[in-house]
Parts: sequence; C-alpha cells; structure tokens
Amino acid sequence: MIKVGDIVELLPTNQRNRQLRSQEKKYDWRVIEIGTPQCYFGKLAYHIEYDKNHSRWVLPEDVVIRYYKESL
Repeated sequence: MIKVGDIVELLPTNQRNRQLRSQEKKYDWRVIEIGTPQCYFGKLAYHIEYDKNHSRWVLPEDVVIRYYKESL
C-alpha cells in the first residue's frame, strides 16, 4: 500500500506520463497526499511531486512503488 512520503515511479500509461518520462526524465516522484480529487470524480488518487514546482494527481494504475518512506 502506498503512503505519503513514499517514492513512486510514474508509469507510461498515457501521453503526458510518457512525455514526462522521455523528454523531461521525470521518473521518480514523492507522494505528498492521498485523496479523492474532483478531477477523478471521487476515485482514489495520489498527489505526487517531482520538485517544488511540479506536482500532479495520478490514479493508482499510473504509479508503482519504488521506495517506502521507512527505507529512505
């Protein structure tokens, strides 16, 4: 189960994710919030952050756990 503070890998599940991975080399993101945002109609989603200037909401199928917060 993914928790706040975990590091996740953004998967190439859609065009924007593929672009972030290939052009901007943004693979590993930190989970900063877990919720049910309106943009996903109340579905479970993760608010992830690459750096202080770039964050986004993603669905669980868009990410896979890389490092648990406890192991960092």
